[in-house]
Amino acid sequence: MQLPPGLIALVRLLPRLVFAPTTVYINLRVYEALLGQPASQWLRVPAYLLALPATFAASILYAHIRERRQAARHRAVIPQSINYRWPGALDKISALVRNFSDGYLGRLIYPFCSSNTDVLTRRTFS
Repeated sequence: MQLPPGLIALVRLLPRLVFAPTTVYINLRVYEALLGQPASQWLRVPAYLLALPATFAASILYAHIRERRQAARHRAVIPQSINYRWPGALDKISALVRNFSDGYLGRLIYPFCSSNTDVLTRRTFS
């Protein structure tokens, strides 16, 4: 009997999910050992809560830097990116949703393409 694909995906994803909180736990234990007193709740709670989002943000930044370095190594050019005002391109996503109700999705990107270039890249939610 084979394992369900969801369970296999969870087993593969588990080390990534456990790594950040485990690292925070170990660092807090080292902090306690060095200072001889336990870390305050005001330090522990935000550290545990922000561990996964910080890891996610760091992995996105690392992937972006790695792409740039690989492109430079191969003497390639990464297409221009659309500038965003909000993190995760939420301003562009909300504009896309509004344009979707009108029926034409390209209206958001057309001014950028007509003034700059026809090739561009977009980072959404990252």
